[in-house]
Amino acid sequence: MDEILRLKKLTGLSESKLLFFIGVNKQRFIEWKDCYGNPPVKRNVPKSHWATETEIMAVIEFKKANIEEGYKRLTWMMVDTNIVYLSPSTVYRILVRASLNNRWTKPTCEPKKRGFEQPVRLHEHWHTDISYINFKGTFLYLICVLDGFSRAILKWDIRESMESFDVIIVLWGACCDWVFETENKPRIISDNGSQFISYEFKEALRDSGLTHSRTSVNHPQSNGKIERFHGTAKQESLRNMPKFSIEQVKKEFGEWIDFYNTKRLHSAINYVAPFDVINGNRELILAERKRKLEIGKENRRLFFQDLL
Repeated sequence: MDEILRLKKLTGLSESKLLFFIGVNKQRFIEWKDCYGNPPVKRNVPKSHWATETEIMAVIEFKKANIEEGYKRLTWMMVDTNIVYLSPSTVYRILVRASLNNRWTKPTCEPKKRGFEQPVRLHEHWHTDISYINFKGTFLYLICVLDGFSRAILKWDIRESMESFDVIIVLWGACCDWVFETENKPRIISDNGSQFISYEFKEALRDSGLTHSRTSVNHPQSNGKIERFHGTAKQESLRNMPKFSIEQVKKEFGEWIDFYNTKRLHSAINYVAPFDVINGNRELILAERKRKLEIGKENRRLFFQDLL
């Protein structure tokens, strides 16, 4: 300020021209002028992403109780259960500082092909496939039908064989459980396994009025939704499950399927449960989360404002 006033007196230039020549913002100069002659005041304006110590400890404790969950799913689980109202980026920073989450690194590999065009409504694409389950030195076979839009498991069974008849039984069960209008028949998407190219399977689809698309050879991304589900099912349920009998395996896996469909937050559908999409509750849940985040921001602003 002293230097600017000295230059103004020497040059006779107006403040606007002088500020332009020396590269000082006019609004910043007005602020300096208001503070000129007064002791400096440290201004810590509260930021909306600042978290209180109580919130930080709540995030850390919740992460320790759900150690396998990623930070995004963890965020919305805490918002939905009214533990803390923080954004995913804030939760991520808290977990990194607490050494409970690794820093994200950008992948160097090329993005995968996208496969089929993504469905825009329920029951447009049904994905089906077969997965192996180790059972007492032999195998059981998990057969599922997954809706591509909601990611819900519409029908499943664990069977002792994987013939065309076994796949048809599960698919018929899905058709019986979910009633469709004539113009809303789903397209069945499968790989090129012998069960899906057999005459019996083609006849069953023709009788049901369903269309069938098979994935390209050596291109599993086209059926990646059901492949990813099978990986999740094995990781979270089947792999660590003690297997005493087929009935016990079916019972425990059925309980996990109920959890998957109704409670587990799915990253591909905005971190809501698949049945929330089927029941039309997704937009309500997202709006409620947005409202809670605004409440959290306002509460933190008031908290830090009182400390300044």
